[in-house]
Amino acid sequence: MINPSKLIPFLLINLLGFFSVGICYVLGIVTGAISTESPDFDFEAFQQFFFAGTIITWVVCAIFSTAYFFIRGKMKLVFLWAPVYVPLAYGLSVLFLPGAS
Repeated sequence: MINPSKLIPFLLINLLGFFSVGICYVLGIVTGAISTESPDFDFEAFQQFFFAGTIITWVVCAIFSTAYFFIRGKMKLVFLWAPVYVPLAYGLSVLFLPGAS
């Protein structure tokens, strides 16, 4: 049986990781990396490329974060927080690195 004191942080951190997609999008709008007013902006293509890629990254990390329940030591925290920092890093790199998008 999984301990509730481990399950609640696991679920909350995975939920926070799910919101990292939206955080990247808002940061892109605020900083001007995404210009939705531009006439050549194709939201459907952006949605397929950016949102789908970031969500897939989050799902893979959410699956890997289940290792948190089986690993001992500080390494388990790396797996636990992976659904937050990996999709956030991926999303921001797609938006801000030249040639990444």
